[in-house]
Amino acid sequence: MFLISAAEFGIDLGKHAGSGDAGFTLVEALVPLVAVIMVFGMPIVIVLAVLRYRANRQKSINEMVLKLADKGQPIPPELFLEPGKKRKSDVSSGLSLIGAGVGLMGFFWFADAEEAIGIGFIPLMIGLGQLIAWKIEQNKKDA
Repeated sequence: MFLISAAEFGIDLGKHAGSGDAGFTLVEALVPLVAVIMVFGMPIVIVLAVLRYRANRQKSINEMVLKLADKGQPIPPELFLEPGKKRKSDVSSGLSLIGAGVGLMGFFWFADAEEAIGIGFIPLMIGLGQLIAWKIEQNKKDA
């Protein structure tokens, strides 16, 4: 069994033995420990809660699809889309990224940080790539 003394944590229980508040120093020592556990534990709890919610939602959708299939009803494709999310077009995303890239480049230019202007090329080029991909898809649809 692993035993840790209070002295290893820097807690001097003898110092407050006569005053009757020896428990306070133990609580005082546990506060940082609980704070660290909460800071690093809460994101994990939140992620697990979101994953559980999505799994339960997917399970209910799958059950509904099975019931519809058993009855011979058509299955609406909207059932499989995330609620409240509509697909953003490549044109909109591309233009937003081009604007962000040009904005970053202008910011660094006016801030006299010419060596950092290249950072703006990253979103600019990604946006141009999305516009090119959209144009290629449009050409394939027309053909």
